Amino acid sequence: MRWILFLILPLALSSGSLAQEIEPLCVRDPAQMPASWRPSAQVQKRLNPAPWSQSEAKDAEYAIKTALDEMIGYFERKPSAVQELWDDSIEALIQATYASVNTPEFDAKVRAAARNNLTALVTPYLNLDPDTAKCSEFERLLPLTLFAHRLYRTNDTRTDVVTKRTNAAYRACGSLKAATGYDLEEFMADREGPPDDLEEAEALEELEDLFDLYLWSVWFIEAEVYPDIELPVEARAFGPKVWKFFETYRLAGASDIEEETSSRKFIKIADLATHIAHIPSGVHRFPLYVEDMPDLYRFHRENFYPVLQSGDLDLLASFLDSLRQYGCSAKNDVQVRDGTRYLLKVFHDGNDRWMNNRGAGQANANIDDYDLIHRPWTAVLGLRDRQPEPPSAGTYGGIVRRWLPHPPDEGKSQLFERSIDETGSND
Repeated sequence: MRWILFLILPLALSSGSLAQEIEPLCVRDPAQMPASWRPSAQVQKRLNPAPWSQSEAKDAEYAIKTALDEMIGYFERKPSAVQELWDDSIEALIQATYASVNTPEFDAKVRAAARNNLTALVTPYLNLDPDTAKCSEFERLLPLTLFAHRLYRTNDTRTDVVTKRTNAAYRACGSLKAATGYDLEEFMADREGPPDDLEEAEALEELEDLFDLYLWSVWFIEAEVYPDIELPVEARAFGPKVWKFFETYRLAGASDIEEETSSRKFIKIADLATHIAHIPSGVHRFPLYVEDMPDLYRFHRENFYPVLQSGDLDLLASFLDSLRQYGCSAKNDVQVRDGTRYLLKVFHDGNDRWMNNRGAGQANANIDDYDLIHRPWTAVLGLRDRQPEPPSAGTYGGIVRRWLPHPPDEGKSQLFERSIDETGSND
């Protein structure tokens, strides 16, 4: 995924914050929301209080199908975009099938398109000697190898070839630091306090590294699923260490930032929060629990309406993506309902095309492949319903749950245990 700049203010969590009561999971009635979750009076006036309808659900399905058709059509018309976006050309499509409640036909279509993009990227390596791989290739080869294992049939020779080359590239690196560019222990030790003494540009450049750590974490956790991918012990420890690192940081929300929703800093912080949620859930394939990181859930809730007010549609869709992974939907949660309606309005304002409306100041800009694809990509994630996959042994989710325990009441439905309906009683 594209390396996104962001800024966060680190602050160790106190034992008191961990002991705080966890807020309700899903809330239908705005009056039942904690005060810190609520929109301003000005925003509230523009929101539709009506319950989510079946016709709106059908409209969302249509908007999702349109988004996938736009992306697939774009890649077919412009093959160079596949090379430009690299693994994102696969991610943008295949994420629509994660924790799927889609029809088999829909998922088959998406997987076929994602597989076509993967094949276009893998094919140049097929006739090369794997032993000629260089360390510099490892970062580009690893995600392709992960997708090859997931998208090609068992025993497909293309998976074997790209895996061998990835392993050879890592061996050429000789160490995890050389492969990733990070000495993780050193990196974390140097960032125990906030970088308030740095100029903004310098701070953003320094803290951009945290996005890289998130991405390497997801890749290394996924790689554990496939024994033929050679991983050193340090790589297996990478994800848990990065997660613990993120647990010690407080994300600064809109109320903490002077310029609030107009602030570039706020947008970058909020974007980081949505990506942190990918680590335990495997980019939202497996369950995401409030108990995994209560402050992360709280950040999404308290900054939802500031994000909506910011007009950043891609970021709003990412917030919806996270809230849906916790178990909320447009039917049982007012924030998800309000955000989903906002996405659909923008879709229709763009003549039922996601690529038609890029927002203020972008209409006449030269938009690159990534930006064009990112709108329908995130829209699908914000609109789609889902049923998380069980984190069984041998899966990404199962690996995570070895070092990130299930909530104590996991046997109960977190959706129905803490949801609040219009009367304030348990749903």
